[in-house]
Amino acid sequence: MTKFGVHSECGKLRTVMVCRPGLAHKRLTPDNCHDLLFDDVIWVERAQKDHAYMVEQMRARGIEVIEVHDALAKVLDDKAARNWILDRKVKADNVGIGMLSDLRSWLNEMPSSQLADHLVGGIAKFELPFDPKGLFGGYLDRSDFVLPRSRTACSSATRPAGSTRA
Repeated sequence: MTKFGVHSECGKLRTVMVCRPGLAHKRLTPDNCHDLLFDDVIWVERAQKDHAYMVEQMRARGIEVIEVHDALAKVLDDKAARNWILDRKVKADNVGIGMLSDLRSWLNEMPSSQLADHLVGGIAKFELPFDPKGLFGGYLDRSDFVLPRSRTACSSATRPAGSTRA
């Protein structure tokens, strides 16, 4: 039996960025999992435990582990950075003119950690604290996404081994 480890012909792993399973993973369905680079839906609670163990093992080996959500939340604490990100993510082209102002106001008031979760995991229509207006808002079904999930921040490339099935 080989010893557990991360090996590379390039050198020792010193720093790694990971994405703990969360909102984006809870929203995986058989219909959308392939769009998000997963083979199948996952058992999120098990994936979270596997992920925590993997992070613990890497830290025990002296590897610096950077969590995507935590890093993004720190960036979002800076007002200029938050505005820069939201200016690019929440545009009339993406959400329609009818709900642009309400959505942007709601996101601006959101705590950084919660906003980070939604930027990675998306925002569904049913989560909005206001009635979406305009053509786009009227077109969406209750579970449709106003802001889509990130396809790469927490893709299957970041999932712990063995946590692929529910």
